[in-house]
Amino acid sequence: MGTTALRFLPLLLPQLLAQQPAVTPALPGLHPEVVLADDLDPVPLRAYGLGAGGIDEKSVRGRLQWTTDGCTTAGGVRIECQPVGVKLTFPSGCELLFATDGVLHLRSGEKVGPFPFGAELRLGDGTNVRVLLAQGQRDRLREVAVVDGETCAWPWQRGKAARDIDNAKAWGGVRLCCCGEGGDVYRAVALGPLIVLDRLLVAADREATTPRERLVVLTAALVKTMSLLRKQHTAPDPDLRQAVGTVAAIAGRADVVFPAGASLLRAERHQLRWVLRAGYELELSLTGQNAPRLAFYSGRSLRPMVEWTLLGTPSAFLPNPSAEPGASHWHGNGMRLPRIAQDLQARAELFEQGYALEVLKRLPK
Repeated sequence: MGTTALRFLPLLLPQLLAQQPAVTPALPGLHPEVVLADDLDPVPLRAYGLGAGGIDEKSVRGRLQWTTDGCTTAGGVRIECQPVGVKLTFPSGCELLFATDGVLHLRSGEKVGPFPFGAELRLGDGTNVRVLLAQGQRDRLREVAVVDGETCAWPWQRGKAARDIDNAKAWGGVRLCCCGEGGDVYRAVALGPLIVLDRLLVAADREATTPRERLVVLTAALVKTMSLLRKQHTAPDPDLRQAVGTVAAIAGRADVVFPAGASLLRAERHQLRWVLRAGYELELSLTGQNAPRLAFYSGRSLRPMVEWTLLGTPSAFLPNPSAEPGASHWHGNGMRLPRIAQDLQARAELFEQGYALEVLKRLPK
């Protein structure tokens, strides 16, 4: 977009946005790859656009209930603990078994694993079920913890049934999300404001209708840096002032440019670039300077308006509006993004950054 057009964009923005639908509809047989979400922390499973996790939100009772062999979560998921494993029965009727060999099973026969040290299963009602397996012992099921907010209930401790309640502790193992009807299991890893979801388990009759990968963009962190760029870039250069002014104007209409829950489809089949409202586009770059990066474009422009790096210290950068030979790619220093989705950020000890990057590279081009 040229400088002249940029000067008029803040004036035209409300009219352009009013002409656009709130959500991009999915084409038949094509799964949206990207979903926009608010920066809720922790991010609820419903924000992934992959179903409610087999839970009817109207039936959430508000607190956990003990049962003879375990407990039932606020959303009605029954957790049964036995020496042979942990069984989860969802209100939808879906059943999951975490066996003591670390393999996760569906009743229909599909399975994934092993997870030799156990795993955390995140449920649609916000409860986290943590299964810890013992190493080198006959009784492999060491501990089952059911975390709801700051409270943790233990229906199984030290290899036997229990009824203990205490404050929740940090979890250092694999995190899995029970989506769909409860049995669509994804592994979740966050790279800054981008949550990468990799499908690990799904029933055979749901495979065709369940995305293999899903990217969730937490937009509030992006928008906040867009609105603050004007304070960082204060040079009197007219092109620079116009660039940051335009970005700030777009940030002021973030609720319609980045509507929560919107599903994005490709702008081009062979490019990781997706259509937003009012002709804007969002691109994921896996190569080049400080990749991976998210970039915000006006239409089919080849020059982004803002870029966000995702690794190390995720930051926002303003592309240099100067077209002079030798000009740097970015103007000034980057602006650090707010800390977000801390419970899902990639952990070095589990090599999760590399895992998430491999999932991104798997996206079809």
